[in-house]
Amino acid sequence: MSDEALEEMGLGDLVAYTRDAGIRELEELDCHGNGGVMQLEVEEKLDGERLSAFEAVSQWEFVTEKEHTYLYLVEIVAPDLTDEIADYGDELIGTCDPSMTEHGATMELVGPQQTISKALQEYEAAGISPELEKLGDYDGTETDLDALTERQREIVHTAYEMGFYEVPREVSTEEVAAELDLDASTVAEHLQRAERNLLSQKFGAQG
Repeated sequence: MSDEALEEMGLGDLVAYTRDAGIRELEELDCHGNGGVMQLEVEEKLDGERLSAFEAVSQWEFVTEKEHTYLYLVEIVAPDLTDEIADYGDELIGTCDPSMTEHGATMELVGPQQTISKALQEYEAAGISPELEKLGDYDGTETDLDALTERQREIVHTAYEMGFYEVPREVSTEEVAAELDLDASTVAEHLQRAERNLLSQKFGAQG
């Protein structure tokens, strides 16, 4: 979506502010209707009063300060999306891999092709014209690791190679963090989320 499209959705000011703060990583933790919960990692600390003042921000929480970045959880609602567009959020399986660009944002929609096509038509009718890069079949994840984000895979792979999952454990979280030049709390959080995603996939498939 271009900056103009994000502006039409009521997200323009928030996107511009977080972009100016230097977005390092953007991860969607939950998606519902016309909003969702995002985990933002930025280079500069955000102004709490300014963040709360954005109409698109329902609530936010400062998580932790890392060595060179700040981590936030932000619940976002696109205030200018119509009810018709928002309703499609319940029919979509979800979105993944959102990212900010210099001139807009990109993300993937997962759901029935017919639902995605109708949702895009509603966007266009509302004056918002997202650019569809690809529309194809989705058969679910092919491997267990597909349940992880790229960053989670990197951290889990490094931890495994270093002996973090050996019994007894050969390295600590701090040592894995040092290898990746990351904060130990960041590594611990990503490992926990990765393990949760893998277990959820396994036990969910069996249930």
